[in-house]
Amino acid sequence: MQTVFDMVRRASARAPDAIAIVDPRRQIEISYSQLLRQVERVAAGLVERGVHPGSRVAVALPNSVEACILLLALHRAGAVPALMNPRLKPQEIRDLIEFGEMHGAVLCPALADAPPMREINGLFLRVETEGQRDGLGSLESDGPLPAFRPGPEETAFVFYTSGTTGMPKGVVLSQRTAESRALFMVTQSGYRFGAHNRVIGLMPLYHVIGFFAVFVLALALNGRYYVVRDFKPAETAELIEAHRITGLFGTPTHLDALIGSILATPRDLSSLETVTFAGATMPDPVLDRVNAHLPGRKTNIYGTTEAMNSLFAEDPREGARLRPGFYSEVRVVPIGGSPQHALPPGEEGELVVAADADATFTEYLNQPDATRKKLHDGWYRTSDVAVMHANGDVEIRGRLDDMIISGGENIHPSEVERVLRRHPSVREAVVLGVPDERWGQRVLACIVAHEARPTANELDEFCIASELASFKRPRAYAFLDEIPRNAMNKVLVKALAQVAQASMVALPKT
Repeated sequence: MQTVFDMVRRASARAPDAIAIVDPRRQIEISYSQLLRQVERVAAGLVERGVHPGSRVAVALPNSVEACILLLALHRAGAVPALMNPRLKPQEIRDLIEFGEMHGAVLCPALADAPPMREINGLFLRVETEGQRDGLGSLESDGPLPAFRPGPEETAFVFYTSGTTGMPKGVVLSQRTAESRALFMVTQSGYRFGAHNRVIGLMPLYHVIGFFAVFVLALALNGRYYVVRDFKPAETAELIEAHRITGLFGTPTHLDALIGSILATPRDLSSLETVTFAGATMPDPVLDRVNAHLPGRKTNIYGTTEAMNSLFAEDPREGARLRPGFYSEVRVVPIGGSPQHALPPGEEGELVVAADADATFTEYLNQPDATRKKLHDGWYRTSDVAVMHANGDVEIRGRLDDMIISGGENIHPSEVERVLRRHPSVREAVVLGVPDERWGQRVLACIVAHEARPTANELDEFCIASELASFKRPRAYAFLDEIPRNAMNKVLVKALAQVAQASMVALPKT
């Protein structure tokens, strides 16, 4: 077993003078030996401030050199970083700190200075992440740093679910998950070992992808990690060209915006070797643009905060077909039934992931009932509706909690969305179920259009002419300027439902 710190320490031993972290905006470069030395000094400073093995410490910082060093330093000291989205409201962060019984917090100024953070118990650090030098000098110490060698089942990190429908849940990860969560990118996306790797950090560090599959991966392979604080398409394209970036991991929204930028202002992105995406379904038109305008090997990753790298597609042109990953074991079981009984090929059910797979989480922090609901009989229930084919490929059909039941019929929103996205005037389509007195629920389509906005009747005629069954057609439409999403591109369902129902156009009842 390699911990995150093991991977960084060994990378430093192999190539101490190689560059590990680059922040182009702030003109900061840190070599592996400098990184290791500063991590050790900050860890010693944290120990002097009362941090000890097992201390849970909330960390809410934007992507920055400081965040990279602090996360590694807390880990080195034996603490458990609980990584939180710094864009949450101060009261939301305060609620997570209290519910998670944190021993302290490391916050950006906007959060640290907010009234809800007054009288936070334990360690409280306000960390600046701007300027020409990193803001950690006052934390460093030459004091003693005890050796720390954790067992594989000891807690290493806490990450949070996206919280699109409620309060985010703390996902507890053991030390044994680190290696597989980083190195699956070698087996599934084709990364190669060596200092030639230049990986751009578009994904937030508080997300498992941004931390393990981008940041830790880059360091474990002796590559360079490029800090990106805020995604701006034109600046990202310029950075890829100027620094000859080889590895890019983003959401479909990232990639679509990046392509829009290079079509407006051409850039040389020929250095890209791997382009990986996750976080949401890639609409076919966006995938076509990705294949046409971005070089390198393309990989679609399916996973969750709880299980990370369960499935992948080497060739995203195959659409919904995915294959089990090297570090995972999956099966499709009856919805609501025992995970011990796998369904035969071709039958629709719920996707489950083996709980003893290297990457699978331990529990939800301080939520035993939620843990029991998801970890059952040795399997993690994903709540994803799927079909396993005879050749082992898995097709994701939708989410159990997104399922629309209209007149007793099950409707997967993704089926309807795929049809609507093919309409030339539709840029985005998200489908919801809304209450209906007659049918229980009816299908509401939320549409973001290109310049020429279609009417509800035009879209209905398009659906009638498609392969979509009549009972699956939307019976109402809401035309919006944008779909509310979080930083991982996931739809904020409650916010969308409120906005959409206030402006929806209902079709005549039939």
